[in-house]
Amino acid sequence: MKRNAKTVIAGLVALAMSQAAFAKDIKVAVVGAMSGPVAQWGDMEFNGARQAIKDINAQGGIKGDKLVGVEYDDACDPKQAVAVANKIVNDGIQYVIG
Repeated sequence: MKRNAKTVIAGLVALAMSQAAFAKDIKVAVVGAMSGPVAQWGDMEFNGARQAIKDINAQGGIKGDKLVGVEYDDACDPKQAVAVANKIVNDGIQYVIG
C-alpha cells in the first residue's frame, strides 16, 4: 500500500510543479475509511500517504514547497464520499489521493 501511495504522490508532484511557484504549501487531500467496516484498509492507505509526503518533504518538497496531507474520512460509504468530495472542493484542494 505504501508503494501505491508513493506512486500516486509522485504523479501529483509532476502535476503540481507548474503551480508550486505560487504556493508555499501544496495541499493534497487523502481520502479513505478512518471509520466503518474497512477502516483497517484506510489506516494502511493513510500511513502510506503520510510516509510518502514525509519522504518527499525530506528531499526538499516540490521546488522548495512542502506537501501537506489533509485527511478526510469517507467511511467507505457513498453518501459520506459525496460529502467529502464537496468538502475538498470547498476547501480549495486540487490534488486527491484515495
